[in-house]
Amino acid sequence: MKNYFTISEFAKLRDININSLRYYEKLGLLKPAVVDDNTGYRYYSAEQVSILNKIILCIQLGIPLKEMVQFLDEEGNLRSQQLLEKGRIIAQKRIQEMQNNLDYIDYSLKNIEENKVFSNETEVYERYFEERKIMVTDYYTDYLEPKHFLAEISKIYKYAQKNGMFPILPAGQILKIDEAGQMKFCFFLEILNCDELEEKVFTIPAGVYSCVQVELEENLNFMHVIQENWNAEGEKTFVVNNVMLEKYSFENRPSELQKLEFDGLNRLFFVK
Repeated sequence: MKNYFTISEFAKLRDININSLRYYEKLGLLKPAVVDDNTGYRYYSAEQVSILNKIILCIQLGIPLKEMVQFLDEEGNLRSQQLLEKGRIIAQKRIQEMQNNLDYIDYSLKNIEENKVFSNETEVYERYFEERKIMVTDYYTDYLEPKHFLAEISKIYKYAQKNGMFPILPAGQILKIDEAGQMKFCFFLEILNCDELEEKVFTIPAGVYSCVQVELEENLNFMHVIQENWNAEGEKTFVVNNVMLEKYSFENRPSELQKLEFDGLNRLFFVK
């Protein structure tokens, strides 16, 4: 048929398998324009390329083809506008996910490069940090059981994701020492792409912080480390953060204590 494509010619237009076209026909998504009664050969028109493009778009966006059937009307015609509107929503979500991933890669690479400068420090040193957004768990006075800790972190991680934020793992800690020398602590996740008005997110301002590196072990005595490196008297607040390195080791957990010189996190430490 002169004005039609054979099934193999039509498949080659978008570099797909002939069996794929047969599957689309079986679902009712793309029926041949003409079927020869004598030979059973299938032929497609040039206009049907538009439908094929939309089917391939759905595949690329991860829309199941069986779900695409719902966009067919009673006569088997494709509701293109509704399908494209759904595709747009999915594509925008994908773009945001990719942007989040790119932001995380840039964040991680920057941290790795900056950490190289301080990798051999064995005493207190000063370091500049840009503004950080964090989301915290509730505060506790005793050490959390790992199972409880993971449940709390999972809770805020899911909340952040649900509300369009990008939480970063692993979690860090915030330590607060009061005038009586009692220490409270919580865990936090740093947040990328955060809404400035989100009430559950706190800001650690940009600035130069006094720091010391420690190996995060189960029996690490934070109070001892703090007393060794800073004046033991008065209230103090510290961030304990994971140190990203060029090579990751499952055996070592290098971390950094960062002394905060502001009281913007004090409202977190009221007993809940």
